[in-house]
Amino acid sequence: MATGTSKTTAPDGGWGWFIVIATFISTILSAGNCYSFGVLFVAFLDAFGGTKSETGFGVGLSYMPCIDMTGKYFKKKLSLALGLGMAGTGAGQFLLSLGNQLLVDTYGWRGMLLILSAFSLHLCVAGALLRPLQTYQPIPSKETALKEGEHGIDIDTMGQGATLSGCTTSSADEIAMSERERSEKENGRACRFSQRRCAAFLTSLLTSMYDKELLTQPVFLLQLLICIGQPIGHSTVCAHVVRRFRDFGIPATKSALVVSFMGIGQLIGRPLSGAIANSGLVKPHVLYGIAMAICGVLNVFGMYVESFQAQLFYITVFGICMGGYLLLTPVVVNYFHGKDKIPHGTSMVIQGQGVAALLVSPLAGYMRDKYGGYEQAFWVVVGAYAVCTACAFSLGAVDTYFGRRSRRQADTITRTISEAGNLETLVLSEYVSTV
Repeated sequence: MATGTSKTTAPDGGWGWFIVIATFISTILSAGNCYSFGVLFVAFLDAFGGTKSETGFGVGLSYMPCIDMTGKYFKKKLSLALGLGMAGTGAGQFLLSLGNQLLVDTYGWRGMLLILSAFSLHLCVAGALLRPLQTYQPIPSKETALKEGEHGIDIDTMGQGATLSGCTTSSADEIAMSERERSEKENGRACRFSQRRCAAFLTSLLTSMYDKELLTQPVFLLQLLICIGQPIGHSTVCAHVVRRFRDFGIPATKSALVVSFMGIGQLIGRPLSGAIANSGLVKPHVLYGIAMAICGVLNVFGMYVESFQAQLFYITVFGICMGGYLLLTPVVVNYFHGKDKIPHGTSMVIQGQGVAALLVSPLAGYMRDKYGGYEQAFWVVVGAYAVCTACAFSLGAVDTYFGRRSRRQADTITRTISEAGNLETLVLSEYVSTV
């Protein structure tokens, strides 16, 4: 008799809080390094003497499994849990901005990279905490296993044995021909099997990475466009802001301090936006748009006010708002598409962000080299935030419009089927009456 049950309901707590701790550790070490890259950028420029467009292309982020697991453990408190876990980005940026500058000054950039590599090994601790929800699979009984063993006979093998035994009285040439034919048949079968396995592997890989249903949803495609535009803003700021502070005459130590205040902003902004979204006071996509709108305005302010205190204010508030909209990315996916779409949806938009970040930072460096300053590059940042804000505010309207149209199409199909059925019934009844 098969035994076992399935138990996968999100507990909204329990071991889920250890998943939050794992997310916090992971984002400190990985995303914190990414957002404090501006300090490393200047160190690499000094070491290699390259142009601003040739140095560095980005840091891989490792928090996607943590986001996936948080989505499995939390339902009602999902926004709050994501906010607390991803606050590690701000903590990492705060600690690593100052720490990286200190390590560069003390050990040089090579020594700093060795020490950071050792710190990154603590990601293994975070990975060990990612325990899946308890699931019980049906266990086959002993009788079922025996029956499967009795009938698990390879028919092809039986056929091959019969062929060989029947050829014992044949001539040597016939036996050799039979062996060659059998060998060719087996090779062909093995080749077809390998092709099927390769095709199955590729299909499984693409299915695990992408959700075709999401790619047919206009509201998701609009969010994907937003997430491609976001790195034009925050990747440019994170990679080049220290260099711009140096252009303003702010010393290296103070420049690193300003970047660490961006980390403090993220440390505040992520839990705060998660708590606001969790409260239901503001719809997630509206809060999403507000955060990006403030980032755009702040970058206009930051271009023309060069004092240390003004830059400190600019970068801290920017960190609050940037942390807020980055945290809300999986929350918006959940709001429009449901919790089951968080892993695929968030993964797909992060891939879009990664491609954009790969191109944007070198482009900003090229513009700085060409024009002798960052003003043109940061106006591109402002434009990107303006477009992303408009798209974010329109997410609700797009969802409503296409949702109604889908319902109208479904009603039309249902009505057509019903009318066709009524017509068929009418024709049948007339035929019977005629007969």
